[in-house]
Amino acid sequence: MQPTPRRIVFPPWAKIATIAIIIALTILLLRAVGGLLDPFLWAIVAAYLLNPLVTRLSYHTGLRRVWWVIVLYIVAGLTIYLGINTLAPRLARQYSDLLQALPDFATRLSHWIAAHGVIDVGGITLDLRPNEQEISAFFAELSREIPRSVPEIVLGVFERLVLLLVFLVVTFYLLLEADQLTEHVYALIPAPYRGEIRELGRSIDRVLGAYIRSQLLLIVIMAALTYVPLSILGVQYALVLAIATGFLEIIPFVGPWSAAGIAMLVSLLQDGNNFGWPNWLLALVVGLIYLILRQMEDHLIIPNLVGRIVKLHPVVVIFAILAGAALGGALGLLLAVPVAATIKILLAYLYAKLIDAPVPSASVVAEEQRLLDTPAPAPIAAPPGQGDLSQPHAERQPRPPEPADGHPLR
Repeated sequence: MQPTPRRIVFPPWAKIATIAIIIALTILLLRAVGGLLDPFLWAIVAAYLLNPLVTRLSYHTGLRRVWWVIVLYIVAGLTIYLGINTLAPRLARQYSDLLQALPDFATRLSHWIAAHGVIDVGGITLDLRPNEQEISAFFAELSREIPRSVPEIVLGVFERLVLLLVFLVVTFYLLLEADQLTEHVYALIPAPYRGEIRELGRSIDRVLGAYIRSQLLLIVIMAALTYVPLSILGVQYALVLAIATGFLEIIPFVGPWSAAGIAMLVSLLQDGNNFGWPNWLLALVVGLIYLILRQMEDHLIIPNLVGRIVKLHPVVVIFAILAGAALGGALGLLLAVPVAATIKILLAYLYAKLIDAPVPSASVVAEEQRLLDTPAPAPIAAPPGQGDLSQPHAERQPRPPEPADGHPLR
């Protein structure tokens, strides 16, 4: 008589140990592969940003997702091609000219400090002359460090092409199978808890989407609005300054003022302008333009064009941005604030669990509303079979029935 087969059942300590080992091995693997993760991470971000557009187009037209992904690739390719042919040569030329002009800027600034270094403001005398050597050393160091920070100089041409190909392929498959991937992730969660986790995922999704899409749109708008007046005034390196201004918008308070200060400094030290104004007047006008654009951004652009911006304390945002840039470079800089907002939502959820709150999702939704500054109530719990990270609420399709073990029917 053969013995009755028995299935292996993990006790609680074995389950915890298994999860810990898997997490540790995953971390070790990610650290080992290093920079190879970059195209995959960028592909995840790109697919996350573009997936709602593909989903809506596919839903409203009835065409399969693959056709809209192909159309999206064609449009993006043509846009990049036109941008490279029109903007790239001018940007490269201005960037090169700016690097060559930095030592000259240092010389001019040193001469100006030597002649006008003593400033009397309201009976308070400021003497800038002792700092002349430090300022010259700063410009000299800046001219050496900026080229080192450009990723294109570090990577070889062949390696860049390979990473670009990996990025395009991974993004294509992520966009093509976004719905299935989302459902596979949720299928790993036991059925009784799936609705609560879906609501947590939806709140995180709304915060991530609100920040990343609005921030990218804000970068483009502010760069374009800055480039036009700088070009009209004849400010040198207008394209470089405008793009830098757009990206500095990511950093609250410090970023916009830094952008204005850089543009004013270039205006003060350049040779001539389109209107023949003295440099001090040109710098003053540039500062006024930046002030006006800042007011337009706060009162017109963000409320009417960009939409909701994640509301985090400026100190938290600055720390998150610096930490993200140190840990993840350009990608970390972009994702720092949404990751911080996501951590805040997760902490609200964990706190509700620790205090045995009757409806943990209510704490998650309340935190989401605070982050997005939206007083309108959001759903507390996801309806059965609905609520994922890939489809808008009105476009979610009914899911197939589930058996008792919680796994979807195949």
